[in-house]
Amino acid sequence: MRFTTTFTISRQHVLVGAEIALAIGSVASILGMPVIVGALQDGWGYTAEYAGYITSVDLAGLLSGSILTSLVAHRVDWRWYVGTALALSAACNALCAPFHGIVLLCALRFGAGLTSGATYASSLTLLSRQPKPSAAFSIMILLQVIANAAVLALFPLLNERWGPEAIFFAIAAVLAISLGVTPLLPRRDPRPCVAAAPGAARGPRLSLLPALCLMAVALFYVTIGSYWAYAERMGIEFGMSLQQVHWLLSAGVVLSAAACLSARVVGHRFGQSRALLGALSLLSATLFAHGLLPTAAMFVINLGVLQLCWNFIDIFQLGTLAVVDPSGRSAALVPAAQGAALAAGPAAAGFILGLGKGYTAVLFLGGSATALAAVAYAFVHRRYHRGIPVRLSLEPVE
Repeated sequence: MRFTTTFTISRQHVLVGAEIALAIGSVASILGMPVIVGALQDGWGYTAEYAGYITSVDLAGLLSGSILTSLVAHRVDWRWYVGTALALSAACNALCAPFHGIVLLCALRFGAGLTSGATYASSLTLLSRQPKPSAAFSIMILLQVIANAAVLALFPLLNERWGPEAIFFAIAAVLAISLGVTPLLPRRDPRPCVAAAPGAARGPRLSLLPALCLMAVALFYVTIGSYWAYAERMGIEFGMSLQQVHWLLSAGVVLSAAACLSARVVGHRFGQSRALLGALSLLSATLFAHGLLPTAAMFVINLGVLQLCWNFIDIFQLGTLAVVDPSGRSAALVPAAQGAALAAGPAAAGFILGLGKGYTAVLFLGGSATALAAVAYAFVHRRYHRGIPVRLSLEPVE
């Protein structure tokens, strides 16, 4: 008896794969943020406060690049635009290796963030126009989880052997390799593939919902930025060794991958609203508990909950935006919201640490921001259900 299996890779699959690869390569510096902050302190002698400021400059560039992309998306040649941004970002990262002075380093980090933000926003803009954007976003986030584990395992080894210079050269290499996907991108912005949801044009009452979703994304990423930038230093402060912290950061990929794989099932079983609000509430409560009990055991628990909830929440945030704004325009602004918050988060945490308040105050900052994000989404879901009496699911209306 003969069995044959046929699997056809369509041009659409290749296009989605290229856009996902671009999304992963563009965020290498964000994925390695905890190691980079520690490397700046141990290798080049920066204080925790100044290392946070340098990271914030990088993320401010990400914000600027995202906004730039949202403004020019309708008229650029994507191959030229993305290719130029990737080349410039690789150059800025490589130049960080020989130049350690605060002023020039900040200028280079801003340039690196600006160009990386442009490429990341480009990938999300293109993915949001796919026939099934939620499925594409789920795959993208799962692969980012795997890339995150690889980065957190590799960067400490590079830093230990060759210093921060090796980390920046590695980021530059990833961006240079990403240039290989640019010929696969469309030349012009594709037209939206997702039909409008019933009632999506019901005037200003629903037009506010995408803006509130983007505000909630920003609040959530204030938590991510303030915690993630100092996760390595925080673990050491609470009594763990550097090797233990690095192992925990890398091992968190198991929880993150499990969250990505379970999101679709949870979303269809309980609805997107409950899943998103439940994850935000759990993370906020854990951050507050860690602030009240600043121990090594609570650090492990809190880090585990963060790794479990982070990508889970991201999938449902993008899914919610796809429902309240099927055109994809709001999803294209997600990197801008993330960039603003990721720039503000480390800066706020660095300011708190500079005042001598300690990491407990940083944890309270993250818990408060996450709680406010939950309140914003609760309002969005309540108003959406009043305007359109359908249950939010993981997949947008098609």
